Amino acid sequence: ALPISAYLENGLIAALNSASIRVLWPLKGLRFGEQLSWYDQMAGQSSSPQRPETLETESIRSGLSESRELPKPVSLHLLGEFDYRWPDAVEHFDYGWEGDVEFEGRRVRVRHGVGHRVVYSADRIHTVTWLDGSPTVEGVAADDYEESKALLSLVKRDDGSMVREPGDVPAGYRSFTIVDHRSEIDEPYSRRGLAVKIRVDDVPAWSHHALLRRSVRRTVENPTRIASAVRSRDTSVDRSRTSPGPYQPLGSEVKAAVARRLIEFGESEAAGLLAGADPQFTPDAEANAFLLSDPFAFLIAVICDYQIKAERAWETPYLLAQRLGHLDPERILAEPGRVFQAFEQRPALHRYVHTVPEYILKATRIVVDRFGGDAAQIWADHPSAAQLQRRLREFPGISQKKAAMAVEMLERDFNIPIADMHGSDVALDVHVRRVFLRAGLAERDDVRHIVEQARTLYPQRPGALDLPAWIVGRTWCRPRNPNCAECALGDVCPKLIERGDAVRGA
Repeated sequence: ALPISAYLENGLIAALNSASIRVLWPLKGLRFGEQLSWYDQMAGQSSSPQRPETLETESIRSGLSESRELPKPVSLHLLGEFDYRWPDAVEHFDYGWEGDVEFEGRRVRVRHGVGHRVVYSADRIHTVTWLDGSPTVEGVAADDYEESKALLSLVKRDDGSMVREPGDVPAGYRSFTIVDHRSEIDEPYSRRGLAVKIRVDDVPAWSHHALLRRSVRRTVENPTRIASAVRSRDTSVDRSRTSPGPYQPLGSEVKAAVARRLIEFGESEAAGLLAGADPQFTPDAEANAFLLSDPFAFLIAVICDYQIKAERAWETPYLLAQRLGHLDPERILAEPGRVFQAFEQRPALHRYVHTVPEYILKATRIVVDRFGGDAAQIWADHPSAAQLQRRLREFPGISQKKAAMAVEMLERDFNIPIADMHGSDVALDVHVRRVFLRAGLAERDDVRHIVEQARTLYPQRPGALDLPAWIVGRTWCRPRNPNCAECALGDVCPKLIERGDAVRGA
């Protein structure tokens, strides 16, 4: 059976509602323990089932009592930016909370840090919760984080193994929202098991989860294991398959030679574009022309460049305009249902026919309210690359990767004046990451590390390394059987193939 989220994501419930068919969803909004009790109640009745919100069965009461008391905040205060040093890496947190909670008659010191990492193929919010100074649980943003502000953290059995079946969830978790991990993070290596789903700012709930984890003696006694997960771009991969720790860096001369070759290759590609026709974002000439003529179409394309092929993403605004009959921000806000219908219509415009339209509608609201309905005003004041990246990241669905990519494209392909390209960055696409590792430009698959390496190697315009690395990765430096003999990097590349073997993502 498919999880409810699968039906939502593919628009089945919305389609039924639009056809005037009433859909009953009796478990909507209920927590996991309440869901189980509803099933227990239904199994014992042959008729006249109670509404789930009126049920108060022994299974709920026993579940809550077995979870013991809930932790009560005593003193929690907001933290500014801070770093945490693991045995072989330093993780940066943008903010967090620290203080004491009471649990079973004693006080426990809690710290909850919020940062971000490339995890499950995307730059996601990432948290770590400490108990008495010991890192105990981590959280990773769900796919719907922009709406839910919630992260996932795995549920473990008493023996420390991952819980896969609802019946194996420890009783202490009956007060949590329990979800299927793969339905909340839809990625090839997402875990096949159950997880708690907790808001990023619900510190008492994170404390409770950490206390439950510690109570089954699964506190992280060796922080190296979590440090590896923090460094890794994908915590879902089995520990035996995670990429190794940081490699020994190559000499600066070798790195400089590789960077120069990438820049030369990128300049030759750009020169070819300037000497020929307009840049080709998709195989469809009309879709290309539409992107070049409509700034709002460009913004939508950036948002759509998510978990699908780039060519398909950049064609989406043109196809959306065809189905709507326009791409006018004011009219889109006036008829939001038509946007969802346009995405759901077969063939679907995107893999995520519910999430992406939500992003587009929220972005449209920003364009209308903040920029007078004209997306060109986002970059009309000649911002610096750093300013424009920050501005773009305020739009739902635009991550570091996409913001960095968009800045480079606007300056290079759309001739948008940008005051200072020193603040540009590489976009952490899977191809860029793989090339940086195999070519020895980076020692580990980590957003912050790779961005800093690019800034060091080509400070005048770090983002200029992005396009050539992406082309090299897509054309020659493939995940399997890389074609080193014909690669544009030639003999300057140290060909550290094994370093990029574990890189996965979009």
